[in-house]
Amino acid sequence: MEQQVCAMYAHIPMIPGPVTLHPDALAAMGCDYGSGDIDTEFLSLYCSVSRILARLFGTRNDVVLMTGEGMLALWGALKSTLRPGDAVVSVGTGVFGDGIGDMAATLGCRVEKVSLPYNHTLDGADLDRIEAAVRRVKPVMLTAVHCETPSGTLNPLDRLGSLKADLGVPLFYVDAVASVGGAPVCADDWHIDLVLGGSQKCLAAPPFMAFAGVSDAAWERMAAVNYEGYDALLPFRAACRGEICPYTPCWHGVAALHASVLAILSEGPAEVFARHEQVAAQCRAGLAMLDIDLWPAPGAVNSPTVTAALIPARRDWPAWQKALSDRGLIVAGSLGPMADKVFRLGHMGTQASPYLMEMALEAIADAL
Repeated sequence: MEQQVCAMYAHIPMIPGPVTLHPDALAAMGCDYGSGDIDTEFLSLYCSVSRILARLFGTRNDVVLMTGEGMLALWGALKSTLRPGDAVVSVGTGVFGDGIGDMAATLGCRVEKVSLPYNHTLDGADLDRIEAAVRRVKPVMLTAVHCETPSGTLNPLDRLGSLKADLGVPLFYVDAVASVGGAPVCADDWHIDLVLGGSQKCLAAPPFMAFAGVSDAAWERMAAVNYEGYDALLPFRAACRGEICPYTPCWHGVAALHASVLAILSEGPAEVFARHEQVAAQCRAGLAMLDIDLWPAPGAVNSPTVTAALIPARRDWPAWQKALSDRGLIVAGSLGPMADKVFRLGHMGTQASPYLMEMALEAIADAL
């Protein structure tokens, strides 16, 4: 598998999504399919993918599949469950966490942001702040990000989910786009009502599909809000029952996603998660040997799917990116306050490979 991935590229792919496609996903798109609106085989495939994704999300709830990349699910879940004037508490340990609060604000919601340092992950003191905010504003929804890819961190969400349940917050919304398939996600145990993902990161499929795990409470809220639009989740409830999709489905996208999630089941989810942890540890140990510091603060939880590191001293981002690119290594910069300070290696999906990481570290050492 490792040699197969490398043989396809003259470069060393370490972008934190979209990642290199799994060979099985690539093969699945080489087939010609019928009409997903008519052929019953499509709904059978759809329901199979939905069940496997539910397993990866750690939920017994419905999982709906939408045609579009992950942001479609993030926006659709907000629009489908929120009305102007609703109170929302957004928890942000990075660009995307605070960004969800901004998204809710554009819908006319009253947003209380609990913004934490972007090199930080949730701890007990943070939960006290969040609890105070929830008690004060009594929100309809609490939001958080599991993997903050711009920061390279993974938020522990179990205690935040317990707080949601204890305080009776109706809905808990979680962006798991960069963690599902690369780290354990336990939506039911963490009391998550809307757990959201995309096909192009740890699942190593094309950026064709967005998906959402939806609790009964979230379905009820959607029925009350009755939002209509391409990104509305409510019409997909019929598809979960084996009926029909609300618009022409992307059979190629679903087939590619099916191939990718089957590959995870074949390897074994526990083994896949262990592989991601192994390559993440290899990455960080290698960077430490090169005297390259990580962006996350000591005590923060580093993500098993992406590493955020400080650009070496006396280098600016364009020069550092070019130095790595000249040696075949393709990495990403970062966003917000990390822009021009941080570079990121995406060791997720097909890129969670010891062989690729060895090559990446050799390129970094040479660039230094």
